[in-house]
Parts: sequence; structure tokens; C-alpha cells
Amino acid sequence: MSRIRYGIKNVYYATATADSSGNLTYTTPVAVPGAKSISLDAQGEDVDEYADNAVWYQTVTNNGYSGTLEFEDTATADTFIQTVLNNVKDSTTGRVTEKASDVPKEFALGFQFELAGGTETGKRVWLVRCTASRPSIAGETKESSIAVQTNTVNIKAVPRIADDVVKYSCVSTDSDYTNWFSAVEQATT
Repeated sequence: MSRIRYGIKNVYYATATADSSGNLTYTTPVAVPGAKSISLDAQGEDVDEYADNAVWYQTVTNNGYSGTLEFEDTATADTFIQTVLNNVKDSTTGRVTEKASDVPKEFALGFQFELAGGTETGKRVWLVRCTASRPSIAGETKESSIAVQTNTVNIKAVPRIADDVVKYSCVSTDSDYTNWFSAVEQATT
């Protein structure tokens, strides 16, 4: 029997700090409820080397993933965006300041898909070295119906420098599944 994948939930992020060798240390993962969708395209290219009038060598490069994460407009989502974009929130007024000089933070992004049709009921993923871009600002007037607005951020996930890992994943029948979102696995060098 084949299985199908549907739905997204359990989105988490953990900011990363790099040492002088490029090794990343992650904070404790934080949940971002309200996931609507994630769409990440593989990045890389096919490499064909020709000799003697034929393909002599063939390989594919893995440069990670690039795409979008969409989620509801919640306070937790605001905190995620502020944190990974390195915006500053004033503790007295609550004002969030975005500057042109803000340098986004690297982070790990975790999420879960539901599975059906097999023995596994879910698949969990960690992308270990991500950056996000600022979301667009959009809104519409309220008419006879309400058009719900969401946050969409562009995500880039690239290989971790220390060990070349792009992502980890497991399914519900794996021993890692239960504690998957409690911490991001550190590089093994």
C-alpha cells in the first residue's frame, strides 16, 4: 500500500550561533503555531562532463532548498519574524523597529507532515541552516466578506558548513520521532 503526505503542523525554529570554525549552536526550539503551507524547491544543478563524444561523468549538486513558509498572523509568528530578521522590540513601548542595517539570524526550521496509507502517521523534518527574508505587507478593505491575510516569508536552507548536512528527517515509527522538536542535532565532525 502506498502512503500519501498532507497537511503541515508543528513548525518550530531554533536560532543558531556560529563559532569561528562555522560550527552552529542552536537555542531551544520554539513553536510557531498557525502553519498554512510550506513550499521548498531543491536548489542545485545537474553536472554533465563530456568526453569521447559521450557523457563521461554525471552528478548533481545539492545547494539546499529555497521557497516559502506561510502562517497565520499571530503574536508567535510576529516573534518568529522579529527574531530571525533581527529586528528590535522596545521592552517599554512594545514598538518593533526594522532597520536597513539589520542582519538576519541563521536558524533551524522544523516541521511535520501528516502521512496516511501506511504504517507511519507523520514525517518530521529539521532544516539545519536557514535564513528568512522580510514578509510583504498587504491588506484589503473589509467588504461583504473578509479576506484573511497571512504572513509569508521566503526561506533559504543551505548546507551546514561543519558537516555538509542540509536536513534531517524521520517518520513516526522511528525512535527519534517522539523527542524530535526538543532540540536540533548538532554537527558531527
